[in-house]
Amino acid sequence: MQGYIKLYRELIGKPIWLNSTPEQKAVLITLLLMANHCGCNWEWKGEPFKVNPGQFVTSLEAVKKKGGKGISIQNIRSSLKRFKKLGFLTNKSTKSGRLITIVNWDSYQPHLENPTKNPTKTQQRPNKDPTPNKNERKKEKGIYPPNFKKFWEEYPRKIGKGAALKAYQKIKNPKPMLSEIITSIEDHVKSKQWQDKEFIPYPTTWLNQRRWEDEICQNETNEHNLSEAEIMEKYGVDK
Repeated sequence: MQGYIKLYRELIGKPIWLNSTPEQKAVLITLLLMANHCGCNWEWKGEPFKVNPGQFVTSLEAVKKKGGKGISIQNIRSSLKRFKKLGFLTNKSTKSGRLITIVNWDSYQPHLENPTKNPTKTQQRPNKDPTPNKNERKKEKGIYPPNFKKFWEEYPRKIGKGAALKAYQKIKNPKPMLSEIITSIEDHVKSKQWQDKEFIPYPTTWLNQRRWEDEICQNETNEHNLSEAEIMEKYGVDK
């Protein structure tokens, strides 16, 4: 495997880094390095499978080998469990392999025309976007369809609006599905995980992975959204 990945300096201030053990940090970097930078064909559950960017099919032994000296199978198991809880990845396991998906991959590992080449000086420097003039701002206001605007209003993490629009437009029959998407957002907003904005997926990722179809456990509901009477009833406390 050749090429490179981006590792943002802000990671050093995130809980997933600060509160992880040295072994878990090594597993974290290993998983990022193992993820596919572009789509490819694979076999999953005995059937042909298209692996998307940020996904890869692997095994605990393969991760251990890539992680190097000092990384055990138990280190990897505990890391996967922790990273899944923090919303960093999803992990599906069968007898034939393990499908790992890095959440928000398309946001912090943007697609490059040829990621196997070394980055140029131009790529290393962030491009400065010129401030749009009034005509450009007026034009921008008219490119978003009403149904997408409704989604954008409801989604709590507003990052990458243009990319989110492209992901929304890829959905088959998005109009009749809008009600289902909005209902799912409302339910997710009440969950414990989404109370920390850091763990809310970018809207592009959420749409591409059809996360509105995820099931939300009842015990994940945030108690801050319950009334005092509902909380007392939940824990069997007499008034």
